[in-house]
Amino acid sequence: MQGDEARLLLGFPPNSRPSPSQIKAAYRKKVWESHPDLFPVHEKHSAESKFKLIAEAYTCLRSAQD
Repeated sequence: MQGDEARLLLGFPPNSRPSPSQIKAAYRKKVWESHPDLFPVHEKHSAESKFKLIAEAYTCLRSAQD
């Protein structure tokens, strides 16, 4: 996953430079919105996919900060 794609997925504008605390806050918000346990059975697969993408975006942005 590229940086701009990760930023967009977490709700930041492309080419922005969010701080580690902003990244963490955005990650927590998005995870809460897309957690598979909050969806009915017929929507769980889609929610799981989105949940995994959000986790990947968080990892991508955090590793870019280090």
